[in-house]
Amino acid sequence: MGFQASTSDSSLFVKQCESDIVILLLYVDDIIITGSNSSKVQKVITELSEVFELKDMGKLTYFLGLQVNYKQNGDICVNQYKYIKDLLHKASMNSCRPVSTPCKPHNPLLVTEGNALPDPSSYRSIVRSLQ
Repeated sequence: MGFQASTSDSSLFVKQCESDIVILLLYVDDIIITGSNSSKVQKVITELSEVFELKDMGKLTYFLGLQVNYKQNGDICVNQYKYIKDLLHKASMNSCRPVSTPCKPHNPLLVTEGNALPDPSSYRSIVRSLQ
């Protein structure tokens, strides 16, 4: 279809069409398609739908933990508010107060101090989510 793989992101593909650009972001079975020319974007969607079963979800509002809001002046605001709220709930920390630094800076953590978690899988899952 004329797309070139991005050198900075293996799931990002770019198609240059004269002075227009079409961008396709593919993550597993989710696709975001956007571009500078809506008819060229629609042409790509049509071509893909001839080969794959597609469902157009409309305007992008949530993708991979990112919330997308559109302002009336055309600005786009991206945040992770919902993702973080869900993560705090998962960690049973949704009632905690925010602090700039959750522990003293330069506080040494020693293997000989404290108690080991009985099941570290929950902790590991939360740390992975933050990464």
